[in-house]
Amino acid sequence: MTARLQRTLKRAVRLQDMSVISSDDLIRVDADGYQEIRRSATRARNEGQPAFVCDHCGFAVYAPREPKTRLPFWRHHKGAPRSCPWWTGEPGSTDDVSASQFQGAQESPLHLRVKHLVAELLAADPRTEPGSVVVDEYVMCGESRRRPDVRAIYDGKPIAIEIQLATTQIPIIVAREDFYQREERHLIWLTWNFVPVERAHLLTAFEDIFYSHNKNLFSLDDEVVSESRERGAFLVRAFWEHGSGWNSKITTLADLEWPSSGLPYAVAPPPPWHREFRARWLAATTAQGTPWPARKELFSELAKKLDDDSIDASTLEESDIAALLNAILSFVEGNPVGSAQRNLTEVINTFLASERRFRFARIMRKVIAVTGVPEILDKPSVVAKFSRATEDAQSGPDSHAGRVALLLFPELFEKRQLTR
Repeated sequence: MTARLQRTLKRAVRLQDMSVISSDDLIRVDADGYQEIRRSATRARNEGQPAFVCDHCGFAVYAPREPKTRLPFWRHHKGAPRSCPWWTGEPGSTDDVSASQFQGAQESPLHLRVKHLVAELLAADPRTEPGSVVVDEYVMCGESRRRPDVRAIYDGKPIAIEIQLATTQIPIIVAREDFYQREERHLIWLTWNFVPVERAHLLTAFEDIFYSHNKNLFSLDDEVVSESRERGAFLVRAFWEHGSGWNSKITTLADLEWPSSGLPYAVAPPPPWHREFRARWLAATTAQGTPWPARKELFSELAKKLDDDSIDASTLEESDIAALLNAILSFVEGNPVGSAQRNLTEVINTFLASERRFRFARIMRKVIAVTGVPEILDKPSVVAKFSRATEDAQSGPDSHAGRVALLLFPELFEKRQLTR
């Protein structure tokens, strides 16, 4: 019997960069950020290596959701020392939870029926290679094996369809996705009669496959089945939610986007605002810099996003934010941006040649360290520039520069990292 949760695990350490993520940090992270943490912890666990550990006892932890509140929390994996004052009890194993779903049966009657219905509809589709539809048989990849609900060759592509009806734990979902990726077989998660609900009430397993499919969900229902039979084509209903509630359409598998890495999707989500803004900034920028008319328009938009009445386009201009953005983007893009310099070493040396930019040195050191070119920091000319610049007071996370960096480059900066 699973032990009752007994303590609150206050902080976890992400081993990749040794950053500390408190329980409050975890609750505040957005849905995309939580999914990254969830999958990172799961993939590491499947590989036998922890990604996050308890900040007190050092044992591996993961981040499930609390069933009633739907809020994520840190929890020890099975086997954590009970002497830890933050011990969270013994969770059930993946096998234990899976075995309890259908009172010992391997699958529900609905799962069995949908599986054979999928096989029937696939076999009737002329894009499916004749004789390629297989139900419930093992596929081998190295020393691993999986038994997809249905597999086939569709439109020249090997595919696997897994039916998702009940709560499936994230280790199983990630393990299957990784297996089919290695086997070079395209995976589709498919459910039955999906009813859109607010994201806060979406089953966790559906949220997991929603992210797997680039924020799409695929479902069958009686209308889709009827239309599939009439058209002699395998159809699915695609659902997506991109900031304006749920949308849906009926589509063939051939009309989906099939990336070489990752799972297919019907409608791509719009890029996050910060990436779209960066793309427009880059498009407006030449080797001579970013012209003022475009810069003013972009700065006005950026100022509104900062949500501070004391900041406008002129404030950002006076703070030399354009030069900072082009310097950061140079290292993100891997080549000089808004500069006639020949390489990234020249970019940083020229950038720090101006005293008014000394206050940006700590920000730029972080950028260089995390964008894959830390060896630049060891070059004598760069060492000298940083040595002089860091003698001056540095821009912190609450400065104009710090707030812009956090807003536009969240993948590079975290608030706690800027304060170190």
